[in-house]
Amino acid sequence: MRNITRANMVTRTPVKHCNRSRKTICVFAGSLAVLLALICPSFQRRTTANDQMDDDMDMRWYFRPIGMVGALVDDGFVINPTADKAYASIDYPGALLTSAFGINNAGNIVGFYQDTSKSVHGFFYNRVAGSFASIDNPDPACTTGTDARGINKHGDIVGTCTDSANNFHGYLLTADGFSPVQAPGHLSTIPQRIAPDGRIVGCIHDTDTSTTMFGMSRDSDGFNFFGGKFGGMDGMGFMNDGVTAGGKRVVGMFMDTSLNRVRSYIVHRGVATPFDYPDAALTQAWDVNALGDVVGVYRDMGGRIHGYLRSVDGQFTSIDFPGATLTRAFGINSDDDIVGTYIAGGVQHAFVRTAKSHASQ
Repeated sequence: MRNITRANMVTRTPVKHCNRSRKTICVFAGSLAVLLALICPSFQRRTTANDQMDDDMDMRWYFRPIGMVGALVDDGFVINPTADKAYASIDYPGALLTSAFGINNAGNIVGFYQDTSKSVHGFFYNRVAGSFASIDNPDPACTTGTDARGINKHGDIVGTCTDSANNFHGYLLTADGFSPVQAPGHLSTIPQRIAPDGRIVGCIHDTDTSTTMFGMSRDSDGFNFFGGKFGGMDGMGFMNDGVTAGGKRVVGMFMDTSLNRVRSYIVHRGVATPFDYPDAALTQAWDVNALGDVVGVYRDMGGRIHGYLRSVDGQFTSIDFPGATLTRAFGINSDDDIVGTYIAGGVQHAFVRTAKSHASQ
């Protein structure tokens, strides 16, 4: 794969697409901040575990420019100190923080890390080769950093970079290099996942990340949009986050303005259904596998952040990295291996939770 630099690892309702007039929506400032935190490329730092500003997502990233550079280092996963064999911690060599976002059926992982100069880069971890590779989009518009968000079974990767105006530019990275994923007429396009058939989902937004933010999908016929004025569900701040082959299932999140709460949805064979983690104050769906299992993030009524697994039949399991004060689950493959991020001792790390190891305990 070109344009990535190798570095080994050191630690281990029926949907309708219409153009009806947009409703006047009352914006609830407190809940809207959740959605802003999902998308806005503003300040991210090493954080204390009790920092409530960190509570609604670690999406407040630094984005910084970087060249095609990297360094070879020793390889190896580090099992977490509580000896739970299902979990392994992942840290990009020398990084201040690391977050894993996607995992494919081969176990290869993508995400982002922040280096010591506080520049942000995407990464790709090859399980077979046992190595990291740094990902940086060479597009001249990308002046403030790159992330990697989704990977399919072919190894095709999607992600974003940002320009000096904090607009998001989507990309697709294949063996042939980078190509843009940008919806015509919109300031920002964020591709979040890519299915085995090449279908891409994510979101678009323009002047804000609430009333002008809608779910996005791109296939061989072009772009389609979801939520609000485009049909499917009422609300605002729609973001498609996971997709299966053929678009059979799409999962995502939105602001339910009738409840003043961030909720999740599943679109299955054209029918959209919202859902919530039981008794949660906030629920975000971040990925879905071919079996229909969903992973995401919820905030409990006490303010703590957890990951979750929702089975295809609607059964929920909370995911908490052992010893962590905060856990988020972002990606899942067909083996139910899960990746995400956690905070321990005020530092953010990535993790992988292996389903077979978890089942054997």
